[in-house]
Amino acid sequence: MHTFEFDMALSAMKTRAIYEGQARYIVVESDQGVKLQLPASNFYRHVTAEGIQGRFSVDVDADNKIIALRRL
Repeated sequence: MHTFEFDMALSAMKTRAIYEGQARYIVVESDQGVKLQLPASNFYRHVTAEGIQGRFSVDVDADNKIIALRRL
């Protein structure tokens, strides 16, 4: 299992594109410098009126499948 941490600051307008189906993935760069392409649907529960803001951690298995995504 690998754990990656990253910061995210998506505006409400960009977050809206996720709900409208215009964006299926969110690409972030982890603190380790690794670019991650994560399904946008994993972030639905973290959406607020301001968009998606905060520090996150994602755990992936050996096949790079998401085990857990959480706001820190």
